Amino acid sequence: MDPDLWSRSCTPQEVAAQDFEGLSALGLYRAQLDLTGIAGDPARLRELLVAVQTLRRIGILVEYELDLFGGSPRFATVRENVALVRAIVADGTTPATFTISPGSGECSPWLDAYRERVGAAVQPWLTGPAIQLTEAWSEIVIAERRRLSLNGIAAYRIALQRLTLRSNTELLNLVADSAREYELSGDTLLLEHDLVGPRVASLTEMLVALSNRLRAGDAPPLEQAG
Repeated sequence: MDPDLWSRSCTPQEVAAQDFEGLSALGLYRAQLDLTGIAGDPARLRELLVAVQTLRRIGILVEYELDLFGGSPRFATVRENVALVRAIVADGTTPATFTISPGSGECSPWLDAYRERVGAAVQPWLTGPAIQLTEAWSEIVIAERRRLSLNGIAAYRIALQRLTLRSNTELLNLVADSAREYELSGDTLLLEHDLVGPRVASLTEMLVALSNRLRAGDAPPLEQAG
């Protein structure tokens, strides 16, 4: 890592109050947002959206950590947290990711069973494409900050954004749809490995191919970037 490039954690309020454009000029390239207490609070969610838009405009990578079942252990919690992640990753420049911690509070056996099912189903996604996309965005922003001359980097950025948006949409829709089915009926077929596995494999294959083409100086034409 270039010692002139650095990252920091911050709250949406700090983004609004501090000169992040000046910090960017000093080498800040990545900010991890603190999401504590935001899910389910419309006012704080709007504040978060402004912070995310500000950081994107400046060219600072946005990252975050979120437990999908954090807070009150209810299906409503899952919906609120999915909505929160959607708000952050809407433009495809931030990969959707989250953790699923083991249950620590009182919740229904129904919800606990869903937590176990969805955790197992999305783990390959979270440890595969989500991590790889995060690393790819970090690499491209660092390359841009260092003013490295890479053939086709503009087309690569657009292709990466489209692929990230696809991954985000599919992952969050999988969680939202499976949670809705499970809450209503106590079961869902959407989390079956035979359905999820090929989607993860396809995303991984496309990301590897895209990365290899950039390193070979042969980024894809825009009509193939998605």
